[in-house]
Amino acid sequence: MKVIKLTIISLIAIASLSCGTKKETMGSTKKDYTRTEVDGKGSGKKGSGSGSTTLVGVNDVAKQLGGEWNVVSVNGKNIPGEPRAYLHFDFKNNRLYGNNGCNYINGTFTADATRLTLSEMISTMMACENSGTERAVMKALGDVEGFKLTEKKGVHYLQLLNAKGHSVMKLRRQNVNFVDGAWTVKEIAGTPTEDKEVRLVIDTDQLKIHGCTGCNIVNGGIYIDTTKDRAIQFQQLISTRKMCPNMRTETALLVALEETCFCERVSDSEIKLLDDKGNVTVVLTRLDLNR
Repeated sequence: MKVIKLTIISLIAIASLSCGTKKETMGSTKKDYTRTEVDGKGSGKKGSGSGSTTLVGVNDVAKQLGGEWNVVSVNGKNIPGEPRAYLHFDFKNNRLYGNNGCNYINGTFTADATRLTLSEMISTMMACENSGTERAVMKALGDVEGFKLTEKKGVHYLQLLNAKGHSVMKLRRQNVNFVDGAWTVKEIAGTPTEDKEVRLVIDTDQLKIHGCTGCNIVNGGIYIDTTKDRAIQFQQLISTRKMCPNMRTETALLVALEETCFCERVSDSEIKLLDDKGNVTVVLTRLDLNR
């Protein structure tokens, strides 16, 4: 199961991040998906007008539907972003897993260009305050018989449909998982980081961040705002209390992480974290754990 897999990866990664000791790469996406406007001027015409929602034709269901999606709403009612409700379609094993806003869920599915069938859905049994969200998500999943894909301003959405073709759930493509993995801190607020032991491990599935500031070990949580594109925040950051000769890098890193609101993929090996005004707070380069 993905949760176990990522936890194992994180444990391996943090072992390499001890202070004082010397973790979305996605394949290229086809560009010939058919897009038809479904709102705004020119409705029904091919194209993607500014701010319009376009219907995306399906010619590779595994590539277009596979992967992780955040639940935005169920039967028109918005779903809270925390705890995060999401679905992950694993086409290799025809497995569906994720979280219903309270418990982890697992099941199987079959899909083609127009139909989607879910079965054998099970969940963990943890009690949560927002049980209403959990019940709404599970009931909607039980009604799913089809889907459609749409796009707006470059962001992809998945609508799960019932037998009458009505949308019972709206999901947004998870577009921050490119930050997952182990990273060295290249720059903090425009200043190059000389200490190569300043490293971070980010896990958006577990909503955890941990690493080394060059002096102390830091741990914290992650909040993903599913209503915004590439929105990510680091919360409740705590660190060990060892005193070091130079604490400036640690202080600057913690402040930069607390100011982070968005992330940007530069390449497979480099990402940028940004504040709410678009200023770069941190530049990270991917750490090769096989070295």
